[in-house]
This record gives sequence, C-alpha cells and structure tokens, in this order.
Amino acid sequence: MFSQFLPSHLVPFAELSPWLIGAVALAHFAGFFIRGAFGFGSNMPIVLATTWLLSPHHAIILVMLTATAAQVHLMPQGVRAADWRVVWTVTPGLALGIVVGTWLFAELEADGLILVMAALIIFILLLDRFHLIERISALLPIRSPLTATTLAAIGSTAGTVCGGGTVYFLVVYFKLVCRTAQALRGTNIAISGLFVITRVAAIAVTGLIAPRYLIEAALLLPVVILGTWSGSRAFHRSSPERFYLALQILLFLAALALIGKGLFAVL
Repeated sequence: MFSQFLPSHLVPFAELSPWLIGAVALAHFAGFFIRGAFGFGSNMPIVLATTWLLSPHHAIILVMLTATAAQVHLMPQGVRAADWRVVWTVTPGLALGIVVGTWLFAELEADGLILVMAALIIFILLLDRFHLIERISALLPIRSPLTATTLAAIGSTAGTVCGGGTVYFLVVYFKLVCRTAQALRGTNIAISGLFVITRVAAIAVTGLIAPRYLIEAALLLPVVILGTWSGSRAFHRSSPERFYLALQILLFLAALALIGKGLFAVL
C-alpha cells in the first residue's frame, strides 16, 4: 500500500500482505505489554513470532529499533526505582557482551546459541524455584563485581546474537540482589535501556540497519507505546507475590519457546 508513494527500497513491509502486517503489529503489542509489566522481555517473544514472517536479521533489527523507542518511554520509571548499584556493577559485562555478540550476529547463525541460552535459562529458573540460589549465595560471592560481570557478559553476548534474552538470563540474579518488586522492575528497565540503546548503536556501525527498517519502526510506534502503557498499568495493579509468580511463568515459557525454535531450526 506504500509502493505508490515511496521508492522500492524504502517500502515498509513490502513482502507482507495487510493481514501479515497486522500480525507483526499484534506481536509487538503483546511483546511490549510484557516489557511494560516486567521492565524487560519484549524482544524475544516478538522475534520468535515475527521470524516466521520476516527474515531473522530483519525481525531482530526491527525489534531492536522499536524496543529503543519503548525504553525511552519507560526510562523515567526505571530511573526512579532502579537499584543503580546493581546497574553499574553489571554494565561492564553488558558492554563486553554487546561487542562480542555484535560481531557474532554479523557472522554467524544463532540456532545453536538459542538452545544453549534456553538450557541456561531453565537451569537458573530451577535454581530459583527450589531456592538453591540462596544456598549458593551463602557459599560463593554471588554479589561480587566479578560474578555480576561474568553473568552479564554471557547473557549480553547470547542476547545480542539471538535478538533478545539478556535480561531473561540475568533476572534471577537481579531478584536476589534487589530488595523489592519495584526495585527489580526498575533495575530491569534501566538495564534494558542501556542494553538496547548501546546495541542499536553497535549494529548501526555494521551497516545492517536499512532505511526501510526505520520507517517500519516508526509505523509500529503507536502499537509499541500502547502495549508498554497497558503493561505498566497491569504491574501497578498487581501484588509483589503475583508479580514474582508471573515472572517465573514468563521465564519458563520463554525457555520452552527458545527450545522449540532452536530444535526446529536445527532439525
């Protein structure tokens, strides 16, 4: 529908019918509802849904752009509520992971790494579910800068290549070191904001962001803002107990989805 107004290389969603464009928009609304509620988590479900409609690199870059816009909308909440000691402790690891992950994203397929990340998320989720992390933290320096940097570097590398999942990997650690649900969500928002903005800058250097991706992201912006706003309202109406339960369910479903995508691609 845009082809009569724009040059062919700038036509947004040129390969999709209006119904499929609607499906992409719906995936973004659902993903950013999750981000609004938990402070993170939009990228991976959107990538998992839209890679069936767009090429993997197209889907990943598009959600990176829309996530940047959403994070600008959410950042004031993150600034107020975040545990900034935690944020600055993991920042060096995030930066290192973005550099390594950007190089891998430009060079490699992500299928094998998707399975590895899914296995790591399930492992960490089981540690949290059976309260083993608390026991580990009594024996190991889990709050030390070295531990935080290592976890952040692993998660950031995998998340950059896969198009999402960095905070999924780190959220149980954040849950341990953040004292309240509000601080956890605020820290998630702050970390996600630093991550997505830095990652977009790094990907831009590679020249992979086509001009039409920017137009597509702009067209999706109303849906992104509506989803983020709706998720934020849902968080403020929930109790901490319901928030943590929903967070565990979200992590578990995300891991299962990653396993399904990875196995489908490998097999």
